[in-house]
Amino acid sequence: MDALPRMDALLEELIRVPGIPGHEEQVRDLVQARLPDGVSSVTDTMGNLVAQLTNGDVPGPAEAPSGLMFVAHMDEIGFLVTHVTPGGFLRVKPLGGIDPRTVFGQAVRVVTRDGEVPGVFTVTPPHLMRDRAKEMKAVPKIDELLIDIGAESADDAAELGVAVLDFAVLQKHVFELAGGRICGRALDDRAGCYVLLRALERLVAEKASPSVPVYFAFSVQEEVGLRGAQLLARKYDLSHAFAIDSTSSADWPGVDPALSSARVGAGAALRVADNATVIPRAFRDELRALAEEHAIPLQIVFGGGGTDARPFQAAGPHVMSLAFPVRYTHSAVEVAALSDIEATVDLVCAIVRRYGG
Repeated sequence: MDALPRMDALLEELIRVPGIPGHEEQVRDLVQARLPDGVSSVTDTMGNLVAQLTNGDVPGPAEAPSGLMFVAHMDEIGFLVTHVTPGGFLRVKPLGGIDPRTVFGQAVRVVTRDGEVPGVFTVTPPHLMRDRAKEMKAVPKIDELLIDIGAESADDAAELGVAVLDFAVLQKHVFELAGGRICGRALDDRAGCYVLLRALERLVAEKASPSVPVYFAFSVQEEVGLRGAQLLARKYDLSHAFAIDSTSSADWPGVDPALSSARVGAGAALRVADNATVIPRAFRDELRALAEEHAIPLQIVFGGGGTDARPFQAAGPHVMSLAFPVRYTHSAVEVAALSDIEATVDLVCAIVRRYGG
């Protein structure tokens, strides 16, 4: 049996760093630090970081010919602190598509200006329910839940450094499962950021010299409406744009496979139809042939949701979401196959060689 891929330190580091929409600074700093030597980058007013596969300065959008752009979003779903109760508990607002069922009793990290404070989402035990049958079926809204940080008053919370507009993420346990699987919160889309960094690293090592600009963009605020990508789509003149993101798989018991054709472990995925984009057949077939030429395992998938590809499609270039299937998306236990992530790296590199000139 061939050796299964193993998680490397960069992927784990990207997963662990916290960063919700509008608060991607720590993720961006890490990405910036891990760009290969000689790769220039710019950060725009929203916080998108754009690196270019050439030496020297990144030209302004108006100066550059039509190019290629690969986009992975840095933000993850999370919570914004909106109120500190007199008893020191925190009320929060969800940012992104959070399922309340995945939140009860979960450990969290509250990120403040000065560091992090641990906490937990409150959960009512069966022992304290008046109508157990009814209450155990009820799903409270996120804004009805509280975070307990151990404070006994609002002053205690302030002394811990916690304030309104700080943010929180679920505690991240990152580990490997059998069969070359990885589990952790924020595979969506830190694995996409990993794909871009590893592809860029490989292309630089090969001394790739495309004849058109090739941009590697790390976008912001994808989880609240693809906002960073909207700015990128307006600024850059592109012939092709590719979103690197997860796609929810329906390959486990209890889920209707008619909702998604993606399978964990079956290769990189062309996400050809979702709630935001539908890709023309001719371009799908071009990319499938390219993957076959390079013996890259590939699956053609459909599903729900949307990616950063949508704003670019409306701007005119060819677009495609290059995806890695993920089980249990937007939960604390997202699961993906490392082989699918590596296949996505291979596919990005093959696309640069083909369309970069």
